[in-house]
Amino acid sequence: MRLVSLDSLFHIEYGNGLELVNLPRSSTGINFVARTQKNNGVVARVTVPAWEHIFQKGSITVAVSGSVMESFVQTEDFVTAYHIMVLTPITDMTDELKLFYCSCLRMNKFKYSYGRQANASLPALLVPCRDDAETFVGNISILHIKTSMLHNINLSELSAPSETVEAEQRLVPLSSLFKLYNGISSDNVERTAYPKNDNWIPYIRPSYRQSTSIDAYVNRNRIGESGVYPKGTLYVSTDGQGSHTYAYVSVSEFVPNSNVTVLIPKRKMAIKEKLFYAMCITHNRFKFSYGRKPKGKKLAEILIPNTISKEFDTINIDNIIKK
Repeated sequence: MRLVSLDSLFHIEYGNGLELVNLPRSSTGINFVARTQKNNGVVARVTVPAWEHIFQKGSITVAVSGSVMESFVQTEDFVTAYHIMVLTPITDMTDELKLFYCSCLRMNKFKYSYGRQANASLPALLVPCRDDAETFVGNISILHIKTSMLHNINLSELSAPSETVEAEQRLVPLSSLFKLYNGISSDNVERTAYPKNDNWIPYIRPSYRQSTSIDAYVNRNRIGESGVYPKGTLYVSTDGQGSHTYAYVSVSEFVPNSNVTVLIPKRKMAIKEKLFYAMCITHNRFKFSYGRKPKGKKLAEILIPNTISKEFDTINIDNIIKK
């Protein structure tokens, strides 16, 4: 596809920059759009002062920090929080075409990070030209898609979910399945770069890869049994901009540092089940950042399935390990 700058297709302007805490809530008010990736960016309905500009429905909102590049077509009139850009098509566009460009914007998320926002560079961002985009979208109709989806829904199943399905798929707080234990500060242990003998075991730090999570080696006899955890233990990184919320199952005995939380199951769990929960916890990375760590209560309240999913349970872990 041929590429053009975003500002050749849209008028781009900053949103209102309002603070939700200073606005009265109202069930009949105006949509308040923030930097969230849920609910089309809408976090509340508010009463807006008469002097504030209200953006028209059909515009696209783009978060330029926080949940950066999350883009939505607004279906009602709205106002915005800080760090929201509003895109209005220079010429009329169908909703399908607007949604296509929202998808294009989200695909550029990788270019930005906690320290690099998208506000200054957004107008020059390259996206497919309108002609090529219209050809790609073709005859797609949102109404047709919705109608097709409704035909495949069994309304009787929606109105009365079975107790078995509800029990299998219920989400529960992490703390209802695990006891949480914090690691030991590096100030309180003697560390070496290599193990001196069999008494020296890995001292684990936060890492985005399990293979790089060994910070040093410590003497298990000087730590005490309460600080040493066995092979097959589930643990979570609770700090680090690029390492937080990654969860692993240990492959040897270890001692966690103070930025690692160990999860001890409240019931008997096989390795496969621990690996499943490690995956579930890691999938919650989007909720946290360098300034909002998954520690203490925040970690304990992460919602996870109360049982292993059927799809994951069919995986033969032994065969994967042998390969």
